[in-house]
Amino acid sequence: MRSPRQVYDDHWDSIQAGNMDRVIADYADDAAFVQPGKVARGHTAILETFDDLGEDLAGFALTQESVTVDGPTVLFEWSGRDAEGNQAHGVDVFHIHDNLIRQQALSYHKS
Repeated sequence: MRSPRQVYDDHWDSIQAGNMDRVIADYADDAAFVQPGKVARGHTAILETFDDLGEDLAGFALTQESVTVDGPTVLFEWSGRDAEGNQAHGVDVFHIHDNLIRQQALSYHKS
């Protein structure tokens, strides 16, 4: 069984590779993806959320700023910049149990 950190690392690698089949396989069937003002539940809704995020963050090269793990909880701080110098900063929190992401919360802003 993978540790929560290993699940997170595999998830990050899949996102960076653009492998959405692998990305969605990291989530439990009934997982929730929480953002300010909305909750996406289940694989289909989470894929739609990733589509929206991909459009909003198109052209941004994202980097990990920090990853903190406490048991099943992984907190991930990230930043990004696009070719025009625009910046994005965000925080994700994952709850991972039995090799699957059960809940992810994300908040970010662009400037």
